[in-house]
Amino acid sequence: MGEAFLKNLVHMGVMLIPLWSGIATANQEVMDYFFDDLTFVDETSRLLHAQIQLQLRDDQLESAQQAIRDLLDNNIELGETNPVLYGKLLANLGILLSSRGDYPEAMEALDPALGFIEEKVNPFSTQLLNVIMARGLTQSELNYFKEAEESFRRAQHITHRVGGVYTPEQLKIVNYITRLNLRQGKLRDADREQGFNLRISEQAYGKNSEQLLPILQRLGAYFASRGKTIPLTQASDFRFYRDAIFRKSINLYQRAIRIIEDNYGINDLRLVEPLRGLARTRLLQITNRSASEAALERALSIVDSNPGTDLPDRVRAMVSLGDIYTITGDRRARKIYLDAWQMMQEDSAYQHLSAEIFGTPTRLYPEVSGVRYLARTPDAALNEDVELYIDVAYSVRENGRVVNIRLLEKNVPNAQVRIMRSKLANTRFRPRIFEGELVATDNLMIHQTFEVANPGSTDSSVTIGRDHRSSLLIPDHEFPQLLR
Repeated sequence: MGEAFLKNLVHMGVMLIPLWSGIATANQEVMDYFFDDLTFVDETSRLLHAQIQLQLRDDQLESAQQAIRDLLDNNIELGETNPVLYGKLLANLGILLSSRGDYPEAMEALDPALGFIEEKVNPFSTQLLNVIMARGLTQSELNYFKEAEESFRRAQHITHRVGGVYTPEQLKIVNYITRLNLRQGKLRDADREQGFNLRISEQAYGKNSEQLLPILQRLGAYFASRGKTIPLTQASDFRFYRDAIFRKSINLYQRAIRIIEDNYGINDLRLVEPLRGLARTRLLQITNRSASEAALERALSIVDSNPGTDLPDRVRAMVSLGDIYTITGDRRARKIYLDAWQMMQEDSAYQHLSAEIFGTPTRLYPEVSGVRYLARTPDAALNEDVELYIDVAYSVRENGRVVNIRLLEKNVPNAQVRIMRSKLANTRFRPRIFEGELVATDNLMIHQTFEVANPGSTDSSVTIGRDHRSSLLIPDHEFPQLLR
């Protein structure tokens, strides 16, 4: 599938919610590769290096950058006498520049830094790792995807030479490669990398180890979100892949549940989080939502059976189950919401929580989207630099359903209004509670903005399925951060 898979999804009008923009931005993560163990002979350089450490601790990045430049100027001879030390110092300048978003200038430091270190060490030396990783992250931010992957693959190969094919030292690298694949629409490749992530972790910790628990849950969340990008209406080959992705997520959560049960019993509070993850997967899967209810019913039962749980934990478990009931149209939602609300009223320390949870309708399903994308520029906006939008008013009934959808203003085609009406009519909200009763809420509004996926294009051949809807896409920077 790969890129063709992504293009087909976009062509068919899937609201593709990208899964992960990374552990963080390169601005934050590149500093993990800063060389802070440099040793200098002369007193002036030692003092400058100590000053840099203090400036970084105090987040004085501009001052630290200038101090590194001064240190480089004071040690220009190191390029000949100690190229490894000089290369690491030059790499630190590049890393700091990258952390501040100065990516082209950062590359001008990182490339020669790598060259200096390579002069004196073998091609598989771990001393190269920090520079190569910082270089890969910076290349990623410059959208040099091919070069970034080459950098990460080289770093991965070094870890293999040192610790073997399944060394856990490569886990972060695998996640970076996953991010590159997702950003390029290489979805199957991204999935394959996360499968490898699991095999590495199993080799490192054992298939039934408690240390595997956070990894199983993280990957369960990843594959659940991957599955929801593939609609049920897709052709059979995509549908089979969708089913396989969701089965993988379900199996990961069930493994986590079994590990906890084997080690701590069937009513341990550690079960609550994987049960919630399993419920979310079943909800996104759509075809087996009753299993979602069952998972959250068990989570609530576990919370209730543990006398040590505090009120917020109990309320969270109750509201989560009520939310699933609302989404599935189960009338039991009303009682569980009101019970949770009453529980908070009986303890003055937690009354504020009731306003946070039930003070206004909360969108439950589908998840809220940001900017939507049009396949082409509307004719009315071809020569205007204006915001494309729809303003809609609506009401939420006491059962969480949306009614009274009214168009207020818009400057996009009517087809987009029909799509928005349809989606809003199928949206479910947690209703508001006022004075101990579930109540309807009127005069709610949505200001939905649009951008053009291919500005300047008037090609109307890009359609959405049989009803010719425009493709919808959420930008790269809005990926949920699933892999921390």
